[in-house]
Amino acid sequence: MTLSRYGFIVKAPDLELFKHHGRIKSDAFDLAVSGVSTLEEAIMAAQEMLTRRIELIELCGGFTAEEEAQIREAINDHVPLGRVQHREQDLNRVDWP
Repeated sequence: MTLSRYGFIVKAPDLELFKHHGRIKSDAFDLAVSGVSTLEEAIMAAQEMLTRRIELIELCGGFTAEEEAQIREAINDHVPLGRVQHREQDLNRVDWP
């Protein structure tokens, strides 16, 4: 099956789940984006994405491996879940919140 429903969760200190979200949709692809500031909001966002039949969820690089594992458990590993990672030399070029 070709991937057509994708979810992305971005984490930043001032984002709010019910305020910062959006969609990019074409005939062949549907991207749901949710902004969160906490692990609890990320879990809610991921669970809500499942109700919209999202086929794969990606987490931004602001999530730790432990948070990724907790989100995976919360969605019962129902869909593939990944996390963006950067090379160490690239991480050193950015001031993270």
